[in-house]
Amino acid sequence: MQASSLYSTRGEDLMRKARIGVIGVGWWGTVGHLEPLIKDEKAEVVAVYSRTEAKAKQRAERYGVSRYYSDYRRMIEECALDGVVIATTPNVHYEQARYALEHGLHVLMEKPFVFKAEQAEELARLAKQKGLLLSVCYPTCFYPWVIEGRRQVRAGTLGNLLLINHMYTQRTYDLLKGDVSGMFGEPRGDETPRPNDTSYSDPAIAGGGVGHTQLTHGIGETLFMCELRPVSVFAYMNHLDVAMDVVDVIGVRFENGALATFSATGKIPQGMSAYPTQILGDKGILNIDTFRRSAQLWVEGEPKPRELAPEGEVDIFSPVPGNFVRAILGEEELHVGTDIAVNAVKILDAAYRSAACGRAVDIA
Repeated sequence: MQASSLYSTRGEDLMRKARIGVIGVGWWGTVGHLEPLIKDEKAEVVAVYSRTEAKAKQRAERYGVSRYYSDYRRMIEECALDGVVIATTPNVHYEQARYALEHGLHVLMEKPFVFKAEQAEELARLAKQKGLLLSVCYPTCFYPWVIEGRRQVRAGTLGNLLLINHMYTQRTYDLLKGDVSGMFGEPRGDETPRPNDTSYSDPAIAGGGVGHTQLTHGIGETLFMCELRPVSVFAYMNHLDVAMDVVDVIGVRFENGALATFSATGKIPQGMSAYPTQILGDKGILNIDTFRRSAQLWVEGEPKPRELAPEGEVDIFSPVPGNFVRAILGEEELHVGTDIAVNAVKILDAAYRSAACGRAVDIA
């Protein structure tokens, strides 16, 4: 009997909680997933995993989790879980997600989802075959103005989508060199770690630079709002003096003919940042600035843009794991669908291949 099926027989009362295992309890695994899940009345964190047993034990004791493991396979096999959150380094995402899905567990994965399109498609097929949830952590898709942007696109307010421009600039250059202190400062007093020096600077671990650390967010957000399927990608990437890409421009053609550019630089002065997205259709323009928390809509027949002020708070921590938990319990729809995760991987995989070969790469 699969673990998720086993748990589903334990009663149907209103107090049922989703039994979750957290795979990876480093910096973001702790503050972005473990801590919100511990506070969530709908979740029961049954076990945590870290490659280092001492770290797993420390997290379990600090947060009152009864079981800890340095072998995620044992955790999956022994804990009668409903689902897992995978927040390890992305080089091991695929094998961990596949093992969880094979054992009947729902999966929420940190970004970047996986590195290769074939891996993403295989995981999606497996999840569909087994009737399981599979999602990726894109917090900005839960922001009110992004949700409103999707509503406007779906309503046809912009007409036929023609052009999308997205830019994400933030000082990640130091991370890509292996210096995490500039962004993360000193370790927290409660022993929550900073990322390892190699977490962002080693291509074998991180896969890539600003494409995987920054642009994955904007690509996911755009796919969430516009619901388009990519068919071709051309990219330029500049590594400057490090092993990872630091300045990227990615051009994408979508199935409906719309074109998009996704650009990023990780080398700007500390404290500066920008995160604008512009969606243009034949009936209007939508401007979203995620860092400034604003959105403007300008449609045909109106003399000037109008501010969109959708209700809702901005919380980068709890909505993602919270939605995953409630989707498992059947109380909410999965907010970021599997197709968004897969298409984001397809774009980035093609972008890195395009930058390497100097040609456009078609997406099947």
